[in-house]
Amino acid sequence: MKNTIIDELNKVLTNTLDYREVLRKLASTISHNATQEKLKEFSEIAEKEGNRLIKAISDLGGDVESSDRQTDQEAICWITSPLPDTNNMQSVLACLIEAERKKEDDYSAIFAHDDIDRETRNRLDKNQRQTKANILYFQTAMQTSENKA
Repeated sequence: MKNTIIDELNKVLTNTLDYREVLRKLASTISHNATQEKLKEFSEIAEKEGNRLIKAISDLGGDVESSDRQTDQEAICWITSPLPDTNNMQSVLACLIEAERKKEDDYSAIFAHDDIDRETRNRLDKNQRQTKANILYFQTAMQTSENKA
């Protein structure tokens, strides 16, 4: 049975809120100031994305699930535990790229959903564009980091 659009949006919301917390946690444990600030910025972006998701869910008449899902959370999470070693920027960046790709897949599934209306698609398009920009940013950072090594 296919999930409803509201179920799909709630899944992405749950992961977005979890990802925001991971970004905050990484920002608080990384010693490099510029990276710390960038992760805080990405955390704020994730918060805005979450707010757009909440609005979309509410506008579609759904209830926002703020509690953890009872499904296999690890299977749907964008970032698996344990978090990467913050002393190894390559592993941190690889983890963030993987998370953004999972996020991109989830948005692709939402946009391919039979029940998505134009207004919801337009509202969430910014989230999808941001995801693509994040992947590019993290890939560039990884290449820069590799070139310094």
